[in-house]
Amino acid sequence: MKRNRRYSILTRAPILLLILWVISILNGCRAGEERFELTNYLGSSIDTFKRRTGATLEETSNGVYVLKDQLQIIVTDDGIASVMLLNKAEDYTIFGIGIGTASKDAEQILTGLYEKEIDKTITSSNNYITYSYIDGAYELYVSYDIDKNQVAEMSYYYIDNNNKEETLNGDNIGFGQLIAMIGDQRVYYNEAMVYLKAAQEIYETEYGSEIWDIDIYGDGSSFGDLIKDEVIKQITELKVIKAEASKRGIELTNEEIEEANSNARKHYNGLSNKDIDRYYITEELLQNVYQENLLAEKVFETITLNVDNNVPSYEANQITVQHILIYGVDFDDEGNMLPLSAEEKTKAYDKVQSLWEQARETDNFYGLAQANTQASEIQFTFGRGKGPKEYDSAFEQAAFTLKTGEVSDIISTDYGWHILYCVTDYDEDATIAYKEQVIEQRRNQLFTSLYSQWASEYEVIVNSEVWRSIPFDK
Repeated sequence: MKRNRRYSILTRAPILLLILWVISILNGCRAGEERFELTNYLGSSIDTFKRRTGATLEETSNGVYVLKDQLQIIVTDDGIASVMLLNKAEDYTIFGIGIGTASKDAEQILTGLYEKEIDKTITSSNNYITYSYIDGAYELYVSYDIDKNQVAEMSYYYIDNNNKEETLNGDNIGFGQLIAMIGDQRVYYNEAMVYLKAAQEIYETEYGSEIWDIDIYGDGSSFGDLIKDEVIKQITELKVIKAEASKRGIELTNEEIEEANSNARKHYNGLSNKDIDRYYITEELLQNVYQENLLAEKVFETITLNVDNNVPSYEANQITVQHILIYGVDFDDEGNMLPLSAEEKTKAYDKVQSLWEQARETDNFYGLAQANTQASEIQFTFGRGKGPKEYDSAFEQAAFTLKTGEVSDIISTDYGWHILYCVTDYDEDATIAYKEQVIEQRRNQLFTSLYSQWASEYEVIVNSEVWRSIPFDK
C-alpha cells in the first residue's frame, strides 16, 4: 500500500505554482480567527489593522483609537504599540485569550508562555485581580473578574523600542524559547526551525533566496510571513494527529521507529556544524520529528483503510482518442472568434470532407493529424464528463460512441469541424489510475473531516512576536 506523504513537509516537493499555492492557503487562513489575534499587529500600521479586521475605529486623541467597549489601541511612529481588550470585546484575543475566557484556561495558556507573573494586584472597585507579565520588550496585563472566574480585561504593551531589535532577532532566540502550544503540547524554537529550514530549502531551490520579502497582497505581509503561518499549521496538524493517535492506541512498531530514526540520522549527518549550533538541532530532536511524521502517515492509513473503494466502471472507464480540427472561424489578435466568409467556410468544409475520406482509409491517423490539424493537441485521454474543456459536449459524446480503431463522422463544435479516431475505448492504465485517484480523494475527504473535528478540541497559541522575528538567512 502506498504511503500518503501529505503530512511530511520534510519530504514533499512544491506541487503548485507559487502564487496559487499561497492564495489557497490564505483564503482559508484570513477568514479565520488569526486576523482577530491582536499580538499579530504590534508594530503594524493602524490602516493594516483596520483592513485586516474590518474594525471601524474612532481616533479619540492623537494616536489613540477606540472601538467602543471593545478595543483601545495606541499608535506611535513605529506602529501599534499597545492593544487593550475591553469588557465587550467578543471576537478579539491576545495570545488566544479573550474576554470571558475561564480563569483556569487563561492561566494554563499563560503558564506555557511565561514562567511566572511579575506582579499581582486587586482592584476593589470592580472586584478584579490583575496579573502582569513581562517578556523582553513586552508587558502583558490580564484582569480577572473574581466573582465570575473569567477574563474581564487584557492589555499588551510594547514598552522598549530600543530593545526590540536586540531582544527579537534570530541569533538571540534560545532553543528553549516557546514558539507554540497545541493543546498541552509545546513546540520550542529548535523544533519549529527544523520545519522552517526544510520549507526554506524547498522554496529557495525553486525560486531563489529573494522570495521571502515579496509582498504578495500589498498589505505589508511578506511571503516569508505566509510560509511561517503554513509551517505552524503543518506542525499543528502533526501535534493534533499525534494526540489523537495516543487516544486510539495507534503506535509505531519497532521497525517503523528504526526507519524514522535512520532518516533522522541521515538528516543530522547532512547538517552543517553552523546550523546544528545555531538552531540547537540534536539527533534526538530529529528522531522525534521523523517519528511524528511517520505516525501521522500511519494514522491516515489506519483511519481511512476501510473507505469505500468501489468506483463504477461507467464512471471510471477512460478512453483515448485522437482528432483532426479544421477551424470554421477566424481569430483576432486577442484570440476572439471571428466568422469566416461564406467562401472561406465552404473551402474549409471541403478540406474536412477530404480529410475524413483519408482518415477512413489510413493506418496512420496520428500522422495524418500531425500534417493537417489546426489544433495544438492531437490526443486526449479522459472519462465521462471530463472531455477537453475547450470543446463542447459534442466532442465527448462522439468520442464515447466509438469502438477501438473506429473513425467518427464529421463533428461540429464552436471551433469548427473535428474528425475523431478511437485509439482505445478502454485505456486500462488510465482507468486504474483514475480509480486510485478517486479512492485517494475519498480517503483525504474522510480524513479532512475527522481532522477538523479533532482540531476543534485543541487550542493553538503562537508566540507571534518571536516567530515573526526569525529571519530567512543562510
